[in-house]
Amino acid sequence: MNPASDGLSLTRSDNVFTINFGDGDNMTTVAWIDEINVMLDEIEAAEGPKALITTGGGKHYSNGLDVAHMTADPEGAGEYVSRVEGVLGRLLTFPAPTIAAVNGHAFGAGAFVVAVHDQAVMRDDRGFVCWPEVLLGMPFTRGLMSIVRDMLSTRTAHEAVVTGRRYGGADAVEAGFVDATASLDDLMATAASMVEPLATTAGPNLAGIKKSLHFETWSALVGSD
Repeated sequence: MNPASDGLSLTRSDNVFTINFGDGDNMTTVAWIDEINVMLDEIEAAEGPKALITTGGGKHYSNGLDVAHMTADPEGAGEYVSRVEGVLGRLLTFPAPTIAAVNGHAFGAGAFVVAVHDQAVMRDDRGFVCWPEVLLGMPFTRGLMSIVRDMLSTRTAHEAVVTGRRYGGADAVEAGFVDATASLDDLMATAASMVEPLATTAGPNLAGIKKSLHFETWSALVGSD
């Protein structure tokens, strides 16, 4: 469980696996997609009770899509976004309890990464969750918009995507983006305390329940019916 090439690392403590996205911008780059899928494979293969925490190490939890890559390769942009959506669909139905420990900003695709976890806890004094697409002139795919409708109340979903509002810790809890806040020092311990008691639920049955609950969203993300 060594650091990966794009700044990601995977560690384990008892039943809890932690994927750390790194201490940079933590964009969902092509390398990020490759590395996180390998890590998710490793966690899925682990036997017995297990749970997953994702977090970052700097001021960003995840800074979203690699727009520079999309600009440099416009013909491949659609395939790239589809691959990001594939990771989101995998996390949405992951066969273990998951929680996002949001250490800082989660913008665009990064906010979608937060949304597809079972639970989320956010740093209480710094960082925003935001979908800025309306401010950037960018559309939402069918799969991404399905996450918005699936995970948030209608009123909050409308506000989030139509205004591009930034939600800090307390506002993110009130809006339903995250379940709780904690100080940065307590963030990981809080996340572990929320997810570890559920580790015994890991397995195909949990994945099946999640898929049934979120079937339309999952289908839109992975291209299945």
